[in-house]
Amino acid sequence: MVSIIIINYKQKTLLRDCIKSIFDVIKSYPYEIIIINNSPEENLDSLKLEYPSVKLINSENKGFASANNIGAKNSSGEYLFFLNADTIIKTDFLLNFINSFKEIEFGVAGLKLYNTDNTFQLSFWKENTFFDELDNKRDEKDFKKRNINFINEIEYQNSEICEVEWVSGAAMIIQKNVFRNVDGFDERFFLFYEDADLCKRLLSKGLKIYFYPFCKIIHLKGENANKEFANKTYYYSKKSQLLYYKLHNSFFQRLLLRIYLILRFALLSILTFKKINFDILKLTLGVKND
Repeated sequence: MVSIIIINYKQKTLLRDCIKSIFDVIKSYPYEIIIINNSPEENLDSLKLEYPSVKLINSENKGFASANNIGAKNSSGEYLFFLNADTIIKTDFLLNFINSFKEIEFGVAGLKLYNTDNTFQLSFWKENTFFDELDNKRDEKDFKKRNINFINEIEYQNSEICEVEWVSGAAMIIQKNVFRNVDGFDERFFLFYEDADLCKRLLSKGLKIYFYPFCKIIHLKGENANKEFANKTYYYSKKSQLLYYKLHNSFFQRLLLRIYLILRFALLSILTFKKINFDILKLTLGVKND
């Protein structure tokens, strides 16, 4: 069995669409759906009535990593399929996935994502060192601009199951025993980099990270975010980035990152007077945010 674990945070409508797509499309392999509701003020009882087999767990919001760990602890499957609520499953791939990986000792496999316009969406990256992250950002910009030639080239280069350095937690599958052996997601990451950290720890155990291209999952990727939510996620992304560098990168890499962030957000604070930029500057300088 595959345990599909989905975190809800103020995404009730998107969550319903996601669950509907799973029930409509996946027929080839047994699964269960576990919803961790990180916004319990958002009542999901109607969804439970609509889909009685779904396991619904209301939880205090302690972050994405924590919620996924709760889902894993309450799962029955041999495989854990971590899936974002803002996704739509378009192909029935689970049986083929299991058959492809049953003889492979793997760490985690990232799944193929698409934008709403059916263009390929980047969901795997180079290692999170300072200069590789700059390359990752450049690639993401090309994808965001819909540079079709560049997108098609990357998609073609990764048209078979292949090794990568880390994959997006928006849609990833890992064996439950492997997940347990590395103690799951690190809950110090409230949001962002928890997927990269998991991949890094798996690699350190000698387990490979794969990209699996034989599926189609639409990922809305931020299309539902309001300004307040976007500011919060941006702050958490920088907080998590600093933590990741502290855990996995050298002193020189950490120094490069802090110098870059200080210079960038000091300038942005002066030019824009936006609170979010000042908050990130304080974070980088080690000043607690009240």
